[in-house]
Amino acid sequence: MNYITIIISTLILLSALSTKAQEDTVTNEHTPDTTYIDLKNKRIIIIDKVGGSFDDFGDEEEDIREEKKHETKDFDSHFGGIELGLNTYMTPDQSLTLGEEQYYMELEDSRSLEFNLNLFDVAIPIIDERVGLVSGLGFSWQNYKFDNKQLVLQNDSSVLYYDSVSSKSYKKNKLTTVFLTAPLALEFQFPAGRKDVWFLIGGYAGVKIGSYVKLVADDDDKSKTKEDFHLNTFRYGLRAAVGVNSWSIYATYSAKPLFKKDEGPELYPISVGVGLAF
Repeated sequence: MNYITIIISTLILLSALSTKAQEDTVTNEHTPDTTYIDLKNKRIIIIDKVGGSFDDFGDEEEDIREEKKHETKDFDSHFGGIELGLNTYMTPDQSLTLGEEQYYMELEDSRSLEFNLNLFDVAIPIIDERVGLVSGLGFSWQNYKFDNKQLVLQNDSSVLYYDSVSSKSYKKNKLTTVFLTAPLALEFQFPAGRKDVWFLIGGYAGVKIGSYVKLVADDDDKSKTKEDFHLNTFRYGLRAAVGVNSWSIYATYSAKPLFKKDEGPELYPISVGVGLAF
C-alpha cells in the first residue's frame, strides 16, 4: 500500500468519525450545557463550564420559579368607573320618613336616580397588593324627583320655600345637583382564584358645581331654573363599597345637610347602587 492510499484512507475515516460525532451532538443538544459523543463502545462527555453543570441549571430554574412566586403585582384600585344608584335623604334622627315641616320634599324613591362618573383614581400600596390608600376625581349627578309635582321650589327668598302651582299641572318635578367629588379611603383586596374580592371604606368630599329645578307639564312644556336653591356648596361624608372583579355595590352618606343651615330643611343625602370599574 503506497502513501497516497494510506492518506486517502485516513481522510475517509476521519470524515466518517466527524460526521458521526456531529449527528450524536445534534441528537443530544436538548440536554443543557452537556454534549455526548458515542464512538462504538466509548462515550465522550463534554461539559461546558461557562454555562454550568446540569445540576446548576436545575437550581437556576428553581430560583426563577421562586422569584416569580414571590414577586408582587401593582395595586389597582376600583374607584375609577361608572356608578348608577338611588338617592334619597334622612332626617337628623336617621329616619327616612319626613316630618310635617319637610313633607314637600317627599320623593319618588324608585325614580330618584344618581349617576357617578369617576374619571380616574390614584392608589398608594400599603401592604403589597392587599391594602392600599385610594383617591381620585369624579362627577356626581343626583336627581331628586318630588312625589308632589305641584309643589315647586323657589329661590327668591332668604330661606327655601315652595309654591303650590294651580295654573299648570306637572307630570315631572325634580331637583338636580352636580358635584365634583373625591374619595379618600382604604381598599382591601383578597384574590380568590381567578376572582378578585375587595371592599373599600373611608370618606369622600365634594363641591357643588351646578343645580337646577326642571319641570315638565302635562302638555310637555318644559322649563329649567338654574339657581342655588340654598344648597350647601360643600359636602363630605362616608363611602363604602364591596365588589368582585370589576362589579360592585356601593353606598354613601353625607354628614353635611343638603341645604344650608336655617335656609332649608335639615336633610342628609344618602345613596346606594351598583358600579362598574374601568
